[in-house]
Amino acid sequence: MYVTSSDGATTFSSSRTGNFLSPGLSCAASRERNEDGEKSNTSKVKDFQTGQIWSYYSGKDDLPLYYCRIEKITVTQVFEQEAVVKICVHRLKATPFPDNVIQWEDKKMPVGCGTFVVSNSFEKFTTDDVSLQVVPQTSMDGKEYTILPKIGDVWAIYRFWTCHKEFEDMGSCSYAIVEVLDDTLDYKVLALEPALFSNEETGKNRIFRAAESRNPDWDGEDGLEVRFTIPKSKMLRFSHQIPATRVTKVINGDVKELFEVDARAIPSNVRFQDHGA
Repeated sequence: MYVTSSDGATTFSSSRTGNFLSPGLSCAASRERNEDGEKSNTSKVKDFQTGQIWSYYSGKDDLPLYYCRIEKITVTQVFEQEAVVKICVHRLKATPFPDNVIQWEDKKMPVGCGTFVVSNSFEKFTTDDVSLQVVPQTSMDGKEYTILPKIGDVWAIYRFWTCHKEFEDMGSCSYAIVEVLDDTLDYKVLALEPALFSNEETGKNRIFRAAESRNPDWDGEDGLEVRFTIPKSKMLRFSHQIPATRVTKVINGDVKELFEVDARAIPSNVRFQDHGA
């Protein structure tokens, strides 16, 4: 649908299930700020379609702790100005867990993995508010979406996890970053650590590598090895998935496989760790 108002603004919208991709949408969704604070077109394009499931930023810590389903996409452009993309979504809500999963006592706490259904909560935001497109396992009737950590994923996990955490304390939670190595019985994970830093002014880590040793103030329950196991009974320890791409870089003459991550999805306690390359 195309609508032109008296002030010259043109709006494109789509509410049908299926593809919706216009030049204006691709352009607006592909820009991010570079190290100098200016907008850059060098990042990957996010192609949005109605019916997709995405994680998005919300809450005290401004982390992508919630999931939504896209219901409608609108693009508004005034003359030669940059197009403004708005995404209209329904938030997903978690369904009850099996008895063998330790659940949050505070039901306001965000749920990073499990089975979800579409709620009546309707929200609208820009493409800057979404983090990662998720491809869940969908039930036969299409009403339930199961989102679980998978092999190769990079996730933020809660340190010193307890089911007694409260929503009011979300802003002070401490996290660690891990790669999922195995999801067969329990979750076998590998601790990751910052490897390289971008511009100091932004304070953002963008490159992560396999940790060479465990920090002495890590959660004692996990042991001292960089590889450890998270029981599926404690799956709520997984906070949120972090957009990450495998890259190779030469460090001190050796070729290393690293992760280039979306810095905004990294919790602040990890972002400002003092690690060198």
